[in-house]
Amino acid sequence: MSPDSVVRRLGAVLGLVLVAGLLPQPAVAEPVDRAAATSLERSGEAAAVAFARSTGKPVLITGKTTETTQYRALPSGQVEATIAVGPVRMRDANGDWTPVDVSLVRQADGSVAAKAHPYGLKLSGPAGPGDHELVAIGASGNRSALGWSGPLPAPELNGATATYREVKPGVDLVVEATRTGYQQYLLVKSRQAAVQVGRLRMPWKAGGRVTPDAVMWDSTVDRASGEHLRRAPVRVGLGKDALQLTPDAAFLTDPRTVYPVTIDPSQSAGPNFDAFVQSSYTTDQSAATELKIGTYDSGANKAKSYLRFDNQEWLWDKQIQAATLSLWEHHSYSCTAKGWVAYRVADVTNTARWTNRPAQYEQVGTSTQTKGWGSGCAAGWVTIPVTAAFQYTAAHQLTKTNIGISAASETDNYGWKRFGSREAANPPSVTITYQTRIAVDALGTAPETNCATGADRPIMSSLTPQLRAQISDNLGGQVYGTFEWKVVGSTVSTTATEGPGASGSWLGTTIPDEAFTEGTSYAWRVRGTDGTTPGEWSNWCEFTVITM
Repeated sequence: MSPDSVVRRLGAVLGLVLVAGLLPQPAVAEPVDRAAATSLERSGEAAAVAFARSTGKPVLITGKTTETTQYRALPSGQVEATIAVGPVRMRDANGDWTPVDVSLVRQADGSVAAKAHPYGLKLSGPAGPGDHELVAIGASGNRSALGWSGPLPAPELNGATATYREVKPGVDLVVEATRTGYQQYLLVKSRQAAVQVGRLRMPWKAGGRVTPDAVMWDSTVDRASGEHLRRAPVRVGLGKDALQLTPDAAFLTDPRTVYPVTIDPSQSAGPNFDAFVQSSYTTDQSAATELKIGTYDSGANKAKSYLRFDNQEWLWDKQIQAATLSLWEHHSYSCTAKGWVAYRVADVTNTARWTNRPAQYEQVGTSTQTKGWGSGCAAGWVTIPVTAAFQYTAAHQLTKTNIGISAASETDNYGWKRFGSREAANPPSVTITYQTRIAVDALGTAPETNCATGADRPIMSSLTPQLRAQISDNLGGQVYGTFEWKVVGSTVSTTATEGPGASGSWLGTTIPDEAFTEGTSYAWRVRGTDGTTPGEWSNWCEFTVITM
């Protein structure tokens, strides 16, 4: 249940959000039979590609699966990787992968836990007076816990939400499990009950995590944008093993304030990252359950969103054919298709604010896909190409890919969009199609010459020499060689493709009769291919033909 739906159900609200964790959700291919899958897990990517080629069907590369990423070998010889920005699977007690399931269930001791949570989320059951551990998350030694002072009733469970009724007069306490952690709200059901939350002390064990930011807003919502229009700061301090939250008293007592009011300190952790920045926000939004772009008031308020994909070293020896970012759009200004744009940007961290946005580099994709406004375009997945961003990562051997998304116009209300973030039920993901580079390992000729150019070019003693190259494919597939030659300085060339051969073998092509003339200098080069996608060209080599 989202914060807004909790608000609509319970009336006036004061909410507190604390989020810990992080990871995503890709599509799942059907694996091959069990025996074949076990063999592929041992053999890895090369065996899976060979199997996919031989069967003509995609193959899940089981040995490469992680909490966030899944790989499939394609019959074309390419590999498709789907990387989510939040955990979508985890290891169960038997060591097998199981989908993340944040539905809450009661335990035998009265406590509450998510069915399958990557960070071991656990909630309190009923408790008497004193300090209690309300919700805890994280591995042993790095576990954070938010507490509650005072009695707790047995929580009412509804999917991923636990509601503790009347923890203070007129106040409910709600904890919502997310795939990256949790959100926690205090729900104040009347203006009179607001005196119960003038100053809040909540026991807090950080587990190495920083003190969260906080912000507060009332229930005045703009229908077209879904935005809370009135906001106020919340002072957050760290006392002895406790968070001290002090809502703005003037805001709580202001006659214009429409309950519910939500106080939102938040926190997140883990690999990969996303956040939005908005011109009317001054706090970290990296633990929010949504991403936003565009404007809903002709540019008075504007938003952009950023995503970071970590641990990208595995891309360094790859040729990136395509990369597509998928986002779950749950709200738009209308069903009118309006453009939005993706850019490659500088490093994205939780310091991002509207006044401290990551530097924006080249544009990498555009889209007009729009969903999330009524029955005409119900909430659903939208996509935008981001191929150039991942190509840049591979070519420059970067460890991260950082992407920014914006509305094409930041003054047109119809470009306003809201997407699910990595904390949400449907986290963003990117699907990358790549191929391991086909490498030219060595060059040669028969008769033998060395590879040189200009004044160092050697003499070739034959008018019909053979041009040769050793070509390899890291996935062990068959290889071809495309040879190109021309008169030095000419723009006209001739090509010939030879093969197939086994990876690592030498391939050659013989210059046909009467193609070369005595005393002329020629340049040649070669590139490998697996029959579908070519590798990079080798350097040019030159020689001068002198047979007399």
